[in-house]
Amino acid sequence: MREFAFTVTYEAGADELMDVFIRHPELSSHTVSCRATEDTMWRVDEVTGPEPALEAYDTAVDQLSRCSNLRGMGGCDVDWEYELLDATATSRVIYSRQSEGGGCRSIPYLVAARVGDGALLQAEQQGHEYIWRILADDDVAMSAVYEAIDANLREGLDIEFEYVERVLNWSDRRTDGAVLSEKQREALALAAEHGYYEQPRRNSLQEIARLADIPTSTLQYRVNRAEGNLVTAFLNDEVAAAGSPLLSALEG
Repeated sequence: MREFAFTVTYEAGADELMDVFIRHPELSSHTVSCRATEDTMWRVDEVTGPEPALEAYDTAVDQLSRCSNLRGMGGCDVDWEYELLDATATSRVIYSRQSEGGGCRSIPYLVAARVGDGALLQAEQQGHEYIWRILADDDVAMSAVYEAIDANLREGLDIEFEYVERVLNWSDRRTDGAVLSEKQREALALAAEHGYYEQPRRNSLQEIARLADIPTSTLQYRVNRAEGNLVTAFLNDEVAAAGSPLLSALEG
C-alpha cells in the first residue's frame, strides 16, 4: 500500500465553515470514518477545541446553506444533512451525508470515482489548512485524482501535493499526534514555570490562567491536548518498538 497526501488551503472569506477554523486556530477536526460512492458520501468527524470555538462551529454548521469543506468544493446547493452523535465541552462527533450532484463533488467522491473501491481516506482541518491522506494500492495512478481535485477547486482555495510514500502503519496517525502546536508548547511551558508539574503542586491551572490573564478553559484545553498528544506519541513509539515491554504486554 502507498500513502498519498495533499493540503487544500483556504483564504479567509472563501468558505463559511472554514472561516471558523481560521478565526479559532485551536479548533481542529479529523475524520473518524469516511466512505463515498458515485452517488453519496458518508462520514463521521470529530471536532475538538475550546468551548467558544465549538460554539462558533455549531452555529456555522447549523446555518450553512451551500456546500462547504465538509460537503464539497463546488459552492452550490446540495442535498446534505448532519447529526450530532456526541458532544462534550471540548468536542463534537458529527455524522454527515451528502448526495453527490452536478458541480458539487466532494474530495472522497473524486477519489472513489477514479480509484475505485479499496481506497481509505483521512482528513484533518486546522487554521487555513485541510489536509487529506489517501491509502491505496501501490499500482494506483493518482494523477487523475489530483487533476480532478485541482479542476474542482473554487476561488479562494489552493492545493499543494505533499508526498507519496510507502506506509507500514496507518493506525490513527494524525499529523498533530507527535508534534505540539506553538500554543500547546506555550501552555506546557507556562504550567511548568508556575509549578503545575511539581510535587506538591505550586499552582493549579485556574491560578496559572489568572496569573497569565487568559481564560481557564483555554489553558485547560491547551494543556490537555498537549498532554494527550505526547502520551499518544509515546505509546505509539512503544508499541512500534520491536520487543518493547508494552508490545509484549499487549500481545500477551
